[in-house]
Amino acid sequence: MESSSTAKIGTKSTATQGKKRKFETKKVKHNKHDTTFSKRKLGLFNKVTELSILCQAETALIISSQQGKLYVCGYPDPDAVIRRILNDGSPVQSCHSGKKKHQELVETMNLEYEATHNRLKEEKKSLAEIQEARKGRLDFPPWWNQDIENMGLEDLEHFSASLETLKLNLVATLEAKKLNSQRPMFSNLSLMNGCFSGDHQAWNLMNGCSSSRNPMVPNHGFGHY
Repeated sequence: MESSSTAKIGTKSTATQGKKRKFETKKVKHNKHDTTFSKRKLGLFNKVTELSILCQAETALIISSQQGKLYVCGYPDPDAVIRRILNDGSPVQSCHSGKKKHQELVETMNLEYEATHNRLKEEKKSLAEIQEARKGRLDFPPWWNQDIENMGLEDLEHFSASLETLKLNLVATLEAKKLNSQRPMFSNLSLMNGCFSGDHQAWNLMNGCSSSRNPMVPNHGFGHY
Protein backbone atom coordinates (compact mmCIF):
# COMPACT_ATOMS: atom_id res chain seq x y z
CA MET A 1 0.00 0.00 0.00
CA GLU A 2 2.77 2.36 0.84
CA SER A 3 4.56 1.77 -2.49
CA SER A 4 1.29 2.24 -4.38
CA SER A 5 0.58 5.56 -2.71
CA THR A 6 4.13 6.66 -3.39
CA ALA A 7 3.73 5.84 -7.08
CA LYS A 8 0.48 7.81 -7.21
CA ILE A 9 2.12 10.78 -5.58
CA GLY A 10 4.99 10.62 -8.05
CA THR A 11 2.59 10.45 -11.00
CA LYS A 12 0.63 13.39 -9.69
CA SER A 13 3.82 15.38 -9.19
CA THR A 14 4.94 14.61 -12.75
CA ALA A 15 1.57 15.59 -14.14
CA THR A 16 1.66 18.81 -12.17
CA GLN A 17 5.09 19.62 -13.53
CA GLY A 18 3.89 19.00 -17.08
CA LYS A 19 1.07 21.53 -16.76
CA LYS A 20 1.59 25.14 -17.72
CA ARG A 21 1.73 27.46 -14.76
CA LYS A 22 -1.10 29.96 -14.49
CA PHE A 23 -0.48 33.43 -13.16
CA GLU A 24 -3.22 35.31 -11.45
CA THR A 25 -4.24 38.46 -13.30
CA LYS A 26 -4.45 41.32 -10.85
CA LYS A 27 -3.88 45.02 -10.84
CA VAL A 28 -0.24 45.94 -10.33
CA LYS A 29 1.00 48.60 -7.99
CA HIS A 30 1.26 52.16 -9.23
CA ASN A 31 5.06 52.22 -9.07
CA LYS A 32 5.23 49.19 -11.41
CA HIS A 33 2.89 50.49 -14.10
CA ASP A 34 5.61 51.59 -16.53
CA THR A 35 7.58 48.34 -16.27
CA THR A 36 4.48 46.17 -16.66
CA PHE A 37 3.24 48.24 -19.59
CA SER A 38 6.56 47.92 -21.44
CA LYS A 39 6.65 44.15 -20.99
CA ARG A 40 3.01 43.55 -21.95
CA LYS A 41 3.27 45.96 -24.92
CA LEU A 42 6.23 44.03 -26.31
CA GLY A 43 4.34 40.76 -25.84
CA LEU A 44 1.32 42.10 -27.73
CA PHE A 45 3.49 43.35 -30.58
CA ASN A 46 5.15 39.94 -30.84
CA LYS A 47 1.78 38.20 -30.98
CA VAL A 48 0.52 40.55 -33.70
CA THR A 49 3.69 40.02 -35.72
CA GLU A 50 3.41 36.22 -35.41
CA LEU A 51 -0.24 36.35 -36.45
CA SER A 52 0.61 38.44 -39.51
CA ILE A 53 3.49 36.21 -40.61
CA LEU A 54 1.88 32.82 -39.95
CA CYS A 55 -1.59 33.63 -41.27
CA GLN A 56 -0.76 36.41 -43.73
CA ALA A 57 -3.35 38.48 -41.89
CA GLU A 58 -3.64 42.23 -42.15
CA THR A 59 -3.42 43.59 -38.62
CA ALA A 60 -3.41 46.89 -36.78
CA LEU A 61 -2.79 47.33 -33.06
CA ILE A 62 -3.02 50.62 -31.16
CA ILE A 63 -1.96 50.90 -27.53
CA SER A 64 -2.21 54.00 -25.38
CA SER A 65 -0.03 54.35 -22.32
CA GLN A 66 -1.13 55.89 -19.03
CA GLN A 67 0.48 59.15 -20.13
CA GLY A 68 -1.54 59.13 -23.36
CA LYS A 69 1.31 58.11 -25.68
CA LEU A 70 0.19 55.97 -28.62
CA TYR A 71 2.03 52.88 -29.89
CA VAL A 72 1.05 51.35 -33.24
CA CYS A 73 1.95 48.02 -34.80
CA GLY A 74 0.49 46.31 -37.86
CA TYR A 75 0.95 44.49 -41.13
CA PRO A 76 1.54 45.43 -43.87
CA ASP A 77 0.76 49.03 -42.95
CA PRO A 78 -1.31 49.86 -39.86
CA ASP A 79 -2.46 53.19 -41.32
CA ALA A 80 -3.83 51.47 -44.43
CA VAL A 81 -5.59 48.83 -42.32
CA ILE A 82 -7.19 51.51 -40.15
CA ARG A 83 -8.32 53.49 -43.20
CA ARG A 84 -9.83 50.30 -44.61
CA ILE A 85 -11.83 49.80 -41.42
CA LEU A 86 -13.02 53.41 -41.52
CA ASN A 87 -14.11 52.90 -45.15
CA ASP A 88 -16.51 50.11 -44.12
CA GLY A 89 -14.09 47.38 -45.17
CA SER A 90 -13.44 48.69 -48.66
CA PRO A 91 -9.94 47.68 -49.86
CA VAL A 92 -7.34 50.41 -49.89
CA GLN A 93 -4.79 50.43 -52.69
CA SER A 94 -1.95 51.53 -50.43
CA CYS A 95 -2.56 48.49 -48.24
CA HIS A 96 -1.95 46.11 -51.13
CA SER A 97 1.08 48.06 -52.29
CA GLY A 98 2.47 48.01 -48.78
CA LYS A 99 1.92 44.26 -48.59
CA LYS A 100 3.74 43.77 -51.88
CA LYS A 101 6.68 45.84 -50.68
CA HIS A 102 6.75 43.86 -47.46
CA GLN A 103 6.82 40.56 -49.34
CA GLU A 104 9.66 41.81 -51.51
CA LEU A 105 11.54 42.87 -48.39
CA VAL A 106 10.99 39.46 -46.80
CA GLU A 107 12.25 37.68 -49.91
CA THR A 108 15.35 39.89 -50.00
CA MET A 109 16.04 39.25 -46.33
CA ASN A 110 15.59 35.51 -46.84
CA LEU A 111 18.15 35.55 -49.66
CA GLU A 112 20.58 37.52 -47.50
CA TYR A 113 20.02 35.10 -44.64
CA GLU A 114 20.69 32.07 -46.83
CA ALA A 115 23.86 33.66 -48.23
CA THR A 116 25.08 34.56 -44.74
CA HIS A 117 24.23 31.09 -43.47
CA ASN A 118 26.17 29.46 -46.32
CA ARG A 119 29.19 31.70 -45.68
CA LEU A 120 29.05 30.80 -42.01
CA LYS A 121 29.01 27.09 -42.87
CA GLU A 122 32.03 27.51 -45.15
CA GLU A 123 33.92 29.45 -42.49
CA LYS A 124 33.14 26.80 -39.88
CA LYS A 125 34.34 24.12 -42.28
CA SER A 126 37.57 26.01 -43.00
CA LEU A 127 38.14 26.58 -39.28
CA ALA A 128 37.65 22.88 -38.58
CA GLU A 129 40.16 21.98 -41.31
CA ILE A 130 42.71 24.44 -39.91
CA GLN A 131 42.26 23.09 -36.38
CA GLU A 132 42.61 19.52 -37.67
CA ALA A 133 45.80 20.44 -39.54
CA ARG A 134 47.23 22.10 -36.43
CA LYS A 135 46.33 19.07 -34.37
CA GLY A 136 48.10 16.84 -36.91
CA ARG A 137 51.23 18.96 -36.73
CA LEU A 138 51.21 18.81 -32.95
CA ASP A 139 51.07 15.01 -33.08
CA PHE A 140 54.51 14.92 -34.75
CA PRO A 141 57.58 16.20 -32.88
CA PRO A 142 60.04 18.62 -34.58
CA TRP A 143 62.51 16.93 -36.91
CA TRP A 144 65.44 17.67 -34.55
CA ASN A 145 63.66 15.70 -31.79
CA GLN A 146 63.33 12.54 -33.85
CA ASP A 147 64.49 9.28 -32.37
CA ILE A 148 67.95 8.45 -33.75
CA GLU A 149 68.16 4.96 -32.29
CA ASN A 150 66.37 3.37 -35.24
CA MET A 151 68.08 5.47 -37.95
CA GLY A 152 70.39 3.90 -40.47
CA LEU A 153 73.85 5.21 -41.32
CA GLU A 154 72.67 7.27 -44.29
CA ASP A 155 69.80 8.80 -42.32
CA LEU A 156 72.18 9.65 -39.48
CA GLU A 157 74.53 11.42 -41.92
CA HIS A 158 71.65 13.44 -43.35
CA PHE A 159 70.42 14.22 -39.83
CA SER A 160 73.90 15.36 -38.78
CA ALA A 161 74.18 17.61 -41.85
CA SER A 162 70.81 19.19 -41.08
CA LEU A 163 71.81 19.82 -37.48
CA GLU A 164 75.05 21.44 -38.67
CA THR A 165 73.06 23.68 -41.01
CA LEU A 166 70.78 24.67 -38.16
CA LYS A 167 73.79 25.49 -36.00
CA LEU A 168 75.35 27.67 -38.74
CA ASN A 169 72.10 29.54 -39.23
CA LEU A 170 71.74 30.17 -35.51
CA VAL A 171 75.32 31.43 -35.19
CA ALA A 172 74.94 33.65 -38.27
CA THR A 173 71.71 35.15 -36.93
CA LEU A 174 73.29 35.77 -33.53
CA GLU A 175 76.36 37.49 -35.03
CA ALA A 176 74.20 39.65 -37.29
CA LYS A 177 72.09 40.80 -34.35
CA LYS A 178 75.23 41.62 -32.36
CA LEU A 179 76.60 43.75 -35.22
CA ASN A 180 73.25 45.50 -35.64
CA SER A 181 73.13 46.37 -31.95
CA GLN A 182 76.76 47.67 -31.88
CA ARG A 183 76.93 49.73 -35.10
CA PRO A 184 75.96 53.46 -34.95
CA MET A 185 72.58 54.59 -36.18
CA PHE A 186 72.78 56.05 -39.69
CA SER A 187 70.02 57.33 -41.90
CA ASN A 188 68.82 55.17 -44.76
CA LEU A 189 70.06 57.79 -47.22
CA SER A 190 73.61 57.58 -45.88
CA LEU A 191 73.58 53.83 -46.15
CA MET A 192 72.29 53.95 -49.74
CA ASN A 193 75.07 56.39 -50.74
CA GLY A 194 77.72 54.17 -49.22
CA CYS A 195 78.52 56.67 -46.44
CA PHE A 196 79.41 54.00 -43.98
CA SER A 197 82.54 55.07 -42.11
CA GLY A 198 82.94 51.93 -40.04
CA ASP A 199 84.90 48.80 -40.72
CA HIS A 200 84.04 47.49 -44.24
CA GLN A 201 85.07 44.01 -43.21
CA ALA A 202 82.48 44.04 -40.44
CA TRP A 203 79.88 45.23 -42.96
CA ASN A 204 80.84 42.47 -45.38
CA LEU A 205 80.85 39.97 -42.53
CA MET A 206 77.32 40.96 -41.64
CA ASN A 207 76.20 40.57 -45.24
CA GLY A 208 77.97 37.23 -45.39
CA CYS A 209 76.23 36.05 -42.26
CA SER A 210 72.84 37.05 -43.54
CA SER A 211 73.50 35.25 -46.82
CA SER A 212 74.72 32.12 -45.04
CA ARG A 213 71.32 31.43 -43.59
CA ASN A 214 70.74 28.98 -46.45
CA PRO A 215 74.08 27.17 -46.93
CA MET A 216 74.40 24.69 -49.76
CA VAL A 217 73.60 21.63 -47.67
CA PRO A 218 71.19 19.12 -49.19
CA ASN A 219 67.78 18.85 -47.54
CA HIS A 220 66.86 15.23 -46.94
CA GLY A 221 63.55 15.69 -45.22
CA PHE A 222 64.85 17.01 -41.91
CA GLY A 223 64.09 20.65 -42.78
CA HIS A 224 65.95 23.84 -41.96
CA TYR A 225 65.52 26.43 -39.26
